Amino acid sequence: MGVRVNTGSGIDPGLVNKLIELERQPIKQLENRKKTVEEDRKGFRDFAQLVSTLGTSLNSLRNPSDFRKLKLESSNPELVEGTVDNAALPGNYEIEIRHLAKTQKLLTEGFPDKDSTPVGFGYMTIELDDGRTFDIDVDPDASTLQDVAKQINESNAGCKAIILNTKETLEDPEADSFRLLVISEKSGKAGRVYIDPDTTYLEFKEQMSGRNLEMLFEDVMVFDEDNTVEGLIPGLVINAKRAEPGTKVTLKIDFDAEQTFESINNFVEAYNTVSDFIDKQFQINPQTNKAGSLSKDSTLKQLQRNLQSALQYQGNGKFRTLSQIGITSDPKSGTLKIDAAKVKQALAEDYDSVAELFVQTERGAGFGTRMSDAVRNAQNQQTGVLGSKDREYKRTLESFDDDIVRKERAASQRAEGIKRKFAALEGLINGMNSQGQAIAARLGVPAGPMPGLS
Repeated sequence: MGVRVNTGSGIDPGLVNKLIELERQPIKQLENRKKTVEEDRKGFRDFAQLVSTLGTSLNSLRNPSDFRKLKLESSNPELVEGTVDNAALPGNYEIEIRHLAKTQKLLTEGFPDKDSTPVGFGYMTIELDDGRTFDIDVDPDASTLQDVAKQINESNAGCKAIILNTKETLEDPEADSFRLLVISEKSGKAGRVYIDPDTTYLEFKEQMSGRNLEMLFEDVMVFDEDNTVEGLIPGLVINAKRAEPGTKVTLKIDFDAEQTFESINNFVEAYNTVSDFIDKQFQINPQTNKAGSLSKDSTLKQLQRNLQSALQYQGNGKFRTLSQIGITSDPKSGTLKIDAAKVKQALAEDYDSVAELFVQTERGAGFGTRMSDAVRNAQNQQTGVLGSKDREYKRTLESFDDDIVRKERAASQRAEGIKRKFAALEGLINGMNSQGQAIAARLGVPAGPMPGLS
């Protein structure tokens, strides 16, 4: 049992709090309604995200350049490999690698160590094939191999210097094992480096001459500064790995049915996710006997109709409908079913005809383009049903916030008024009690609180 605390007037302080709490009831009702709208908005945004995922899946099915997926196969990957993008022309291309591109390498005579023995003094000049020159000063007080290598590497002269310990003393005890190797940073003839030793003891011998890649492409001689050839034909990058004159390698560029199928399958899965979400919103929950929170929203049904309308497209090529390539619609649920084997067979049989069923062509927009447009229209922030609905939620929640602020202010003012009135009433009753006690004392009768106030 709770303890009742009375003021001196006999008024229950909890009565004031109860009256103030009653003043806040409309605010609580608004807060509950706002919470419901916030939950609905979250559900709607989850739906909008599913639609966005559907739109993303359609990006690869909208235009011919996006739909086309190509792959490259080499008859001898140890000699030649490559990559292709969607701009490449399918076909077989014959290649022969006669010489790989090489970087020039220059090597000094041997020294007994790398950081003690001086290599002379003066300067040496590094001259590049493009005519640029760099002078390396060799200081008498800092002229070891290590010092020279550091200066070359810090000069940004288009080459790098490495000190090698060849361990020639294992074969010849009197030989000097440390040598300075200078390597051009650029392959091919354009990467040629010439070093004039001038007055130092650093005499360089060319270990490898810089040379260009030489290969036959469809019996046409092709040269390149390195072993990765770009721009020879659109969309193809050739990676030459080893030279083998006289050996022909075939690069086959073909449509990639597997990768294209993955794009189509991703669309089907994204479409079914959107369709399932909409259907569940309109199903009656047997426990609550209510449909989903968004069932009263016409936006969902409107978008579903637009998407289903895009599926009815009939093409002009060999494959005129989705069902002909293995994609059918369930008559009850509206979800799509995909026959992977049939879709892959259609791609292998006539890739371009399958593409025309999906993409934008001169003869019209395929269903992929039409559905993508339907999604983009729905997402339009100014005119789309998704954008409009989200703005509606935003306005509703802002209205709730404004109403709550106003009612909070009014409730606070009324609460202060209630407190003042009860304070005045308590003061009046206390005064009357005091007067009653004084009169009782004069009359010699027991004193007590005013009747009906205890």
